[in-house]
Formats: sequence, structure tokens, C-alpha cells
Amino acid sequence: MNRIKSIFTPAFFVRVAVIVLIILLAVFLYHYGKQHTVYVDNRMIKIGDESYRPLSRAEVSIDGMESQTYRQRTRREETVVRQKHTIRIESGDDVYEGEFTLPVNQDAVVLSLPAFVAGLGQDQYLSEFVPMAQQLGLGGGGAAEESAEEATAAGDDMFGDMTMEF
Repeated sequence: MNRIKSIFTPAFFVRVAVIVLIILLAVFLYHYGKQHTVYVDNRMIKIGDESYRPLSRAEVSIDGMESQTYRQRTRREETVVRQKHTIRIESGDDVYEGEFTLPVNQDAVVLSLPAFVAGLGQDQYLSEFVPMAQQLGLGGGGAAEESAEEATAAGDDMFGDMTMEF
């Protein structure tokens, strides 16, 4: 019994409280300080059988930042902090405002202006950003990268032997 009293001293409780405080601070900073990249996209999008045409011209502002002008087939990158954001879209005489929440586990997302203006749900106008190299199977590891390495090692590339002697 005396040994247990020697472990649970006031210093022990102070140490435990400091560790818990540091863990809570880390979780708070991760959640509220995480930086995300939002690619605002004004291109035609097809969801199911419906196609949504891009806006001819739009002024877009996220979280009250300086507005950017978007024409058809325009995609721009915005860097934001936190999960919850507001967006304001002015297209002609129409003004669209709304909120969206970014998933914690995604660093980059694509926000489709035509789908947002059409009033679709967040799961339809917000999607995960996938770099073109991964879409084509050129990067990101996996079987596609291994097969490309094997083809190059075997000398079966489409240009043949490119070595030259001078």
C-alpha cells in the first residue's frame, strides 16, 4: 500500500495532466490548422446521365478572400485552412452562396462550379483531386509502375535503342 502511495504523488498527476494537454493541443492544431488545396473548376461535368455546362463568367470568393474571375474551362488553385468554408459565386445577375466541409483525410479536392450552382449535394460537387499521372497509371507505385520498369529493362520501349556513339 505504501508503494502505491509513492507512485501517485502530486508530481505524477501534474505529469499526466501535461501529457493529456499536449495530446489535446496536437489534435486541435491538426484539425483546425490543416492546410487544404481546393481546385475550383469551371468545366463541364457529367454526373450520371446529366451534363452541367460551365458558367460563362463567374467571380468566386472563398472565405471572403479576394475574388477570382473564372471563365469556361478554367481551374484555379486556392489554399485554405480548416475544414468548413463559405463560397460566394457571382455569375451575371445571379449570386450563389453556400458552405462546404472538406474531409480531414484529403489534402486536395476539386470543387465543380457548375455542379455547385445547380444545387447538387456536396458529395457530387466536391471530389478528391487525383493527379493526371496517377489517372494514367504513370505514377503512384503499384503494378503499373512495376510493369513500366520491366518494359524499359527489357528494351521494349517504343523508341528503340537511343544510345549514340560520337
